[in-house]
Amino acid sequence: MKKSVKKELNIEDSFKEIDKIIEQMDNDKCSIEKSLELYENGVKLVNDLSKKIEKIDKELKVLNK
Repeated sequence: MKKSVKKELNIEDSFKEIDKIIEQMDNDKCSIEKSLELYENGVKLVNDLSKKIEKIDKELKVLNK
């Protein structure tokens, strides 16, 4: 069963989820397949976070003009 990131997380929750993924991947008992799945989910989270942070940055630049 593949668990993917489906719900929209806020920035803080996204960072917490990434921390959980890192902890799971650091576990010696994590299989290669599970590690790959976790990595894919982590990449999706990081990409979403990057977009959110860029959006906030643009909004701040507009407000500071």
